[in-house]
Amino acid sequence: MKQILFFMLLSSSVYAQVNQRRGYTNHTEMGILLGRVAFNNQPAISKASFSALTFNGYRFIPALAVGLTVGVDAYRTQMIVPLSLGLRGDFLKNQKVTPFYAIDIGKGMTGLIKNNTLSYKRGGLHLNPALGLRFATGGSSSLSWSVGYKRQLLSSGTENGYGEGVYYDYAYNRFSMRMGMSF
Repeated sequence: MKQILFFMLLSSSVYAQVNQRRGYTNHTEMGILLGRVAFNNQPAISKASFSALTFNGYRFIPALAVGLTVGVDAYRTQMIVPLSLGLRGDFLKNQKVTPFYAIDIGKGMTGLIKNNTLSYKRGGLHLNPALGLRFATGGSSSLSWSVGYKRQLLSSGTENGYGEGVYYDYAYNRFSMRMGMSF
């Protein structure tokens, strides 16, 4: 009986220490961005867009990891690659389930926009704070579920070569829901 209790205690302590070690960390997520869109004074309609990202960084303490985030967001007519500085951290230490935070701030790149009618495309600032839960799966890996807010700015348009043209400024404000894994 003592051996079984010892094994359970040992395995639960190993199981619970998820992402608590100092060093390299990765957090990869995918999900959807939900929002309402209105065009030309028409009634707003709900839209869902695909989103994926990966964070690679260094964990200093359980509550702070700093790194770079790269992803892809597929909006109605634009495909944006957000590049950003990211922060991640767990609120509780050595738990099987722990709440965590994530904050990404950077710039969206527009190289994946395949619209030949646009002669001008420029990504802008993006901000993505999120809160979630991390579930230990054993070893140093975990599954995650998060919700957050995503703001992405974008400018595009057509120029006629004389400094004139038609320009559009977009501000995507979306609710994000993502699932992922980390190690």
